[in-house]
Amino acid sequence: MVCTNRLKGAVGSFLLALTLAATGPMNNAQAQKPNAATGSYQLPNLLKTRPASTQHAPDEFKPDKLTAMVELPNVPTYTGHAVFISGLKYPRDRSGMRVGMTIGVREDENEVLEWYKSALKTYRWTVMTANPTDKYVSAAKDNNTFTVRISPSKQPGYRTLVVLSYKFGI
Repeated sequence: MVCTNRLKGAVGSFLLALTLAATGPMNNAQAQKPNAATGSYQLPNLLKTRPASTQHAPDEFKPDKLTAMVELPNVPTYTGHAVFISGLKYPRDRSGMRVGMTIGVREDENEVLEWYKSALKTYRWTVMTANPTDKYVSAAKDNNTFTVRISPSKQPGYRTLVVLSYKFGI
């Protein structure tokens, strides 16, 4: 598979921390071409760094706290039993606004992940997968990226925690 352990760790850190900024929109032409040898899609480099000389606005990375789910363009709303837990929006990021939300669901991890894979394909996202055992799915559409990361919940009433991360392209 094209995805390396280093990239997996970096993508995971990005999703969980929601503090690193990606630069520039993803090259859709590259993301939509499968690797000829394996037939799989290559994940975009979401963690490119900016040159050290770039100056940031003082509030560029200051998040706005979300108090409820927000609608994400062209992303289906999960149809199972979901409860909003927390969320942040980064509206001033120069590389494009970012939104991250965590929801608790009653369904098990595999059921949630398969639902998102199927729903994103229906909404015509280019779904990029890594290994079948990975607990996340990433997708790209119209210079935007969307990632779903799942994990077992330790909170009563939820079997699975789902972290949704949406990056608007510019």
